[in-house]
Amino acid sequence: MNIKDVTLSKLAIACLMYNSLTPFNESLKLLKESTDGCIDLTNPTHRESLLQWLNDWGCRNLARDQHKLASKSILIWQQKYGASLFSGRKPIWNLKDNELEAAAHSYGALKDMPGAERIRNGKKQMVSIGETAASKILFAIRPEALMPWDEAMRKRFKCDGRPDSYFNYLKIIQGLTCHIADLCQAKGFKIDNLPKKLDRPDATVLALVNEYIWVTVTRGRALPPASILKQWAELG
Repeated sequence: MNIKDVTLSKLAIACLMYNSLTPFNESLKLLKESTDGCIDLTNPTHRESLLQWLNDWGCRNLARDQHKLASKSILIWQQKYGASLFSGRKPIWNLKDNELEAAAHSYGALKDMPGAERIRNGKKQMVSIGETAASKILFAIRPEALMPWDEAMRKRFKCDGRPDSYFNYLKIIQGLTCHIADLCQAKGFKIDNLPKKLDRPDATVLALVNEYIWVTVTRGRALPPASILKQWAELG
């Protein structure tokens, strides 16, 4: 992905397409409502809501009948690593490298935690929380700063799922948000106001960026070039 190819109009179109292609925003809304907009991982009810949301967002490795195991792992992780994360209200474009490195370290620990058990060839096997679910958990608790990913995104950005590749991915996303901030500034408003400009006041900028990447990378949908957008606008 060439960051310079991303425009505000393409971002807006991708976000519209996202809502037509998936019910993910509805499940994210339910998660926010059930946790009062601020997830507390020490709260068992919040952890259960989080796990239900992860299932809705495609994390099938975290079997519904074994949420108790995953919930315990998330609590243990929170008790050990939660305090190492930066403030929950800090956006990704304001994060320093040491804060991103701490997040990547925490991600590495979380992805390897037990998430479920399964029987294969008569033997019990442990299934880890995994790369995708770990990134989505971090997005849930730091929705303005820590980007989720899936396998298609990792392949596209040449990431292998290890903590250092997660750090590199966050740096790419940081660069992309800085580019978007410049575009917003050129139009006379700050990036913080972008969700309102796109009629998505309850979304974070990072959520919008995730929608753009999900549409263009995970689903591989092409967005219309500026010339086509201009023709459409002229139709009135």
